[in-house]
Amino acid sequence: MHSAPTSRVAWRLGGAVSATLALGLAASPAAHAHDTLVESAPESDEVLEESPDEVVLEFSGDGITTGAAITNDIVVLDSDQEDWASEEPAEVEGSTMRTEIPEPLPNGEYEVRYRVVYSDGHDEEQGFTFEVEAPLEEGADEATLGDPDDAEAAEEPTEPSDESPKTAEPPPTEETDEDAALSQSQAQGGDERWGQGLFWAGLVAALAAIVTVVWFALRRRSTVSEPGGGSERGGD
Repeated sequence: MHSAPTSRVAWRLGGAVSATLALGLAASPAAHAHDTLVESAPESDEVLEESPDEVVLEFSGDGITTGAAITNDIVVLDSDQEDWASEEPAEVEGSTMRTEIPEPLPNGEYEVRYRVVYSDGHDEEQGFTFEVEAPLEEGADEATLGDPDDAEAAEEPTEPSDESPKTAEPPPTEETDEDAALSQSQAQGGDERWGQGLFWAGLVAALAAIVTVVWFALRRRSTVSEPGGGSERGGD
């Protein structure tokens, strides 16, 4: 007589336990779910045609925990691990964190790394990448590709010059110096011989003049003495 009520009570207790377990399992993910990144600018794997001015991260939850001993920060690293983000700490406002990029980013791939302390107390360090592919400016294109006119000028063969190349004079050698010294010595010897010839010619001319003068003097003397001698012979 008590078996039927007992069975109903057991069934009801079993159903209540099952419902409690089901409610507990359904509530546990919501109770233990952590805040996370829900949106970013730039987005993960985005390719930009111009450098961004800042990085903005939006998180889930009631906000980001801040304080003197709490670090919330963002870095923007290039392939050489150089940080392009502002040296100032990241700004936190509610569930949003941002940092400025003071200088334009060159073309290339960049990694955003962030550390955040959520409102539920747990912290997280994550990251994502984006790429900058800004079109090159016109001046950069010309510098890279070169001027077509210059390329055509380089391809055109240069016309030969009418002027023949000047041959360099060989440096003086020992033989050349010796030849010059010999020529100079010969020239000096010729001058000496010419001087000697003039000397002897002058000497001969002087002797001839003396002989001539003596001859004329003797002849004149003999001519003067002849009349006197005839008169003496006639007196005898």
